[in-house]
Amino acid sequence: MTRSKRRLGRYLRPFLDRTGKTFEQVAAEARCSRQTVSRLFSGEHLPRYHLFTALLAVIAVTDAERKRALELWEIANTTSVNIEYAGDLAPNYTRFRMDENEAELERALDTVLISGLLQTPGYVEAVASACRPWWKGALDVELGVAERRDRQALLSREGRPLRLHALLDEVTLHRSVGGPAVMARQLDHLLEVGTRPNVTIQIIPFTAGAYGAMSGPLSLFSFPEHDEPDVVYVESLAGMSLVDGDQDVISMAAVWNAALAAALPADKSAQMIRKVRTAL
Repeated sequence: MTRSKRRLGRYLRPFLDRTGKTFEQVAAEARCSRQTVSRLFSGEHLPRYHLFTALLAVIAVTDAERKRALELWEIANTTSVNIEYAGDLAPNYTRFRMDENEAELERALDTVLISGLLQTPGYVEAVASACRPWWKGALDVELGVAERRDRQALLSREGRPLRLHALLDEVTLHRSVGGPAVMARQLDHLLEVGTRPNVTIQIIPFTAGAYGAMSGPLSLFSFPEHDEPDVVYVESLAGMSLVDGDQDVISMAAVWNAALAAALPADKSAQMIRKVRTAL
């Protein structure tokens, strides 16, 4: 399922509701299966062009609605997000990766570990060895490192690098993941990547106290299209969960903004990272 397909399904749904027809009725009139119809409107499947135009006729869209629907069909038909190692990832995490690939801005909040887009290979190995729940089968540390490297390529993607604004709790700098040598390289990496124009790293200091978002990782994605709503993913022991209800996304954005208000400026954050690194 790609975001462009979900976007098309979301666009078409009000027209279906307007007709009062069921999936079964639409399928019968268009001479296709009910599953094909339900998967179109849920954003899981893109019918071939001729079937799609037939479905538009069945739900009686106007000329203007038909034109926009065909534009969205073209976008969905040409958009291909290839996720390496997808067969080894949990479905919700694969969906997270697909949305991350299509996003223009990611706002991350991490209260326990360094954000995944900022982790060094040694850090990833140490985290993977602690049995993170993203893998379907047996733990494969090398695969974990390769998957994370594939993600991080988004930050240097040609033409449209992902913009990242990461908020890290100070505890992430002091937790010795992988030991002192691994952490030294990790903190050096934070200082380096933080100088890139598309990356902002801010630290939430211990002195901030409780700031309302201390339960786990949070990622908010914004997309290039002005009419495409933000989506949020939260992570727990049960894995990655999508939050896409309008009010829920607004609430999660408020949580991130509250954490931002508690964070040090980027330059002061770099000074803190450098101080912790020197102490190692």
